[in-house]
Amino acid sequence: IQAVCTGKLPEELAGATIGPLCHARWITFQTRLLKLYMSAVNTSVYIKLRKLVQYIVDIYFPLHMFIKFKNSIVYGPCNLFKELSLIKCCLKGQKTVNLCINVLKNNSYFAHPHNILIAMLGDLTFSIRKRAIDIINDIRIYNDVDSLEYFLPKLNVNANNYFDLCFFKKFNNQWQYLNVFNDYILVTEPPIVKNLDLDKFIFTPFTSDLPCHTQSVERHVALTTKVSKTVCGRMSQSAEAMLVIKSRQKRKKC
Repeated sequence: IQAVCTGKLPEELAGATIGPLCHARWITFQTRLLKLYMSAVNTSVYIKLRKLVQYIVDIYFPLHMFIKFKNSIVYGPCNLFKELSLIKCCLKGQKTVNLCINVLKNNSYFAHPHNILIAMLGDLTFSIRKRAIDIINDIRIYNDVDSLEYFLPKLNVNANNYFDLCFFKKFNNQWQYLNVFNDYILVTEPPIVKNLDLDKFIFTPFTSDLPCHTQSVERHVALTTKVSKTVCGRMSQSAEAMLVIKSRQKRKKC
């Protein structure tokens, strides 16, 4: 990244061997792309790669390091808000910005009220933690539902903070959030804090060892893509993927 920004490529990097290209290895892909960009002689190739390189340098790499530093599930909404802020701040051209924001809208899982409430409970600011505790207590009283069908939340692209990423409000003592179909759905209690005594989080922020992203997820991207071309339907694809994983595990033991 530094070599791209300064235009000076050290000899040890110029002669370094990059790993084989794989759909599930995004770091390898972006490294190859940066090297191709720096070695491009043809002007047309240089121009075509410029937007991709700008995304890698200004958004992908900073966000990658940010997630590495804040990798707990508690920071999931913060990481999503960080990405949204970088896209609106760093990218040039409204068409490019809209393209990236549309991708975020289709992957706004960390904007779900469950994740936002968890992040608020883990916030260092007392007033934010207190607000999360009050909302969850209201849910325990008025939204007494064990579980509901999961719906992707509608992303608030104009949010000023991570807890504004989702449109969720209180209607007739019941907390509801707006999903991607523009329907308001009841907010249930986040399973990770279910039945926990929330008073202890008034003075001590909530923490969790559960990661918001793992490299093991990346390893299954290629498998998921391959399976989706073989069978149809979520259940069938999941079953096919599990069979492939079990087969690989058996071969390792042999």
